Amino acid sequence: MNIHEALLVVRREVGAVGKNSYNDFHKFKFRGYEEVLNKVGPALLAAGVNCVPELRSLESRDITTEKGKRAREVTVTVAYHYTGPEGDEWVALVPGESSDTGSSAVSKAMSVALRIAHIQALQIPLAMTDPEAGSMQRADDPMRKVKDDIWAEAEKQGWIGENGEFVRLSDEFAEWSRGETALTDATQEQLAEFLVHLRPHKKMSRARGTGEA
Repeated sequence: MNIHEALLVVRREVGAVGKNSYNDFHKFKFRGYEEVLNKVGPALLAAGVNCVPELRSLESRDITTEKGKRAREVTVTVAYHYTGPEGDEWVALVPGESSDTGSSAVSKAMSVALRIAHIQALQIPLAMTDPEAGSMQRADDPMRKVKDDIWAEAEKQGWIGENGEFVRLSDEFAEWSRGETALTDATQEQLAEFLVHLRPHKKMSRARGTGEA
C-alpha cells in the first residue's frame, strides 16, 4: 500500500473518537490528547504507518504572573511525516500552543499539535452527537463570557493541563472564596469578583462571610 491507501485503512480502523473527557467548569465534553492517541496509535502500527514529528518553529515568551511566578508561553509549528509501508510519505503541517509555570510548556504544545494532526489528517468524527450542537449559546452570554475570561487568565498562569484539567484553578478559587463554594457551583457574581482578583493590578479581596469586596 502507498501512504494514501494506508491512511484510508487507518481511518477505517480508528472510526470515531467521542468527546469522553468532561470539563466541569465550562460544562462541556471534549476529545483529549490521550483519547485520540490511544485510538490512532495502534491503528497506525497495524497498517504499517509511522508518524514522525519535525519541529519547524518554536516561539517562547517568558511571563511573570501577578503572584511573582515565572511562566512560559510556547507556540510550535510541527510537520508530521506519515510514512507508509512502501516508504512514501504524506506531511501534515500543524500548530500547537500552550503555557505552563513549570517545564512542560513545550511538551504540552507538542501534544496539542499531534492531536490536531491526527484529527485533521484522518478526519476523525465524533462517536456521538455533539452535546453542544443543540444548545448553542450566544457569544455575548454573560455567564459564558466571564468563564471564558477566567479560563484565559488561568491559561496564562499555567493552571490548565494539556487535557483540560483545572485542579490548580479550582484550588485558587477555593483559597480566594475561603471554601464557601466550589468553582463549578459558583454564581456569575462570584465568578466576576474572582476574575477581578485574577487580573494583575486589579485585585479584589473577598470579605469573610459577607460576599462583598
